[in-house]
Amino acid sequence: MYYMNPDPSGQDSFPSAEYFPDNQLLPALARCEALRTLGRSHVCISSELGDSVGKPGVTSIKDGKTPDGHTYEWSKKQRGDGPSNH
Repeated sequence: MYYMNPDPSGQDSFPSAEYFPDNQLLPALARCEALRTLGRSHVCISSELGDSVGKPGVTSIKDGKTPDGHTYEWSKKQRGDGPSNH
């Protein structure tokens, strides 16, 4: 987690960071909320989960199916069209 701490002189801010293990997402999110409540700026989380293997999302579609056989109907065109009527 990264955030900016106000300098005690009130002139500038300085960067700060805290580390949370992969299995501590909820405590990390709670800490982000607490830091924002305290007035810290640029509060953000960056993650490289150790248990994540490969790229997220679907890697290929053939005949409307994912590699494991599930039906896949999502498309960019549908993103702005609202709910499907069929």
